[in-house]
Amino acid sequence: MSKPDERGDLTSDLFRLKIRNKVRQLINNNTGLLLDIGCGTGLLCENLLTQENTLKVIGVDTNHEMLKIANESFQKRRLHNLNFLKAYAQNLPFLNKSIDIAICINTFYNFYTKDDVVAALEEMERICKRDGFIIFDVRNKKNPFVYFSFKFVWMYDTQVTLNAYSLKELTTVLTSRGLVIKETIPIGFPITMFAPIILVKAGYQ
Repeated sequence: MSKPDERGDLTSDLFRLKIRNKVRQLINNNTGLLLDIGCGTGLLCENLLTQENTLKVIGVDTNHEMLKIANESFQKRRLHNLNFLKAYAQNLPFLNKSIDIAICINTFYNFYTKDDVVAALEEMERICKRDGFIIFDVRNKKNPFVYFSFKFVWMYDTQVTLNAYSLKELTTVLTSRGLVIKETIPIGFPITMFAPIILVKAGYQ
């Protein structure tokens, strides 16, 4: 849970927790190889591996310190179906069509430019198997709170980058490459168009 003074902050642990829980529901009972892009300290991985499944999970991030924490934490649990490595979302070190489930959550809004996000989505499409699927989230610029808080973030934090997008901006990247949007889940507001966060599941079938 978030601290009381963090509630309502779209980058807080409370919203991230809601997203992780929804992702866990979306991939329940799936098998194969899952890639968690922007894994941080492995919070999503921890949720996934508490389920009764045969998933193999790889977490990638660019932050060495976070990866170190993740490795140390999961080594203590002696999990053999989980690995962490350093990699960039825009240049993933995996073969074409080699991943069953590619996930990137709580990450895109921190990328410096839209081009970075587009490149990451294109990489996710490249590595995703034809019978697999992709999950990511959108910090929705059509939500007024998201739009203004992100636009003026520089007034209270000069060290952070926050970028919001419309659902269409990001889903078009995948649909133009032959994928179908299977599901959109609003988080924080029941109407998808105006929800502050939208979780997206896409695949070929």
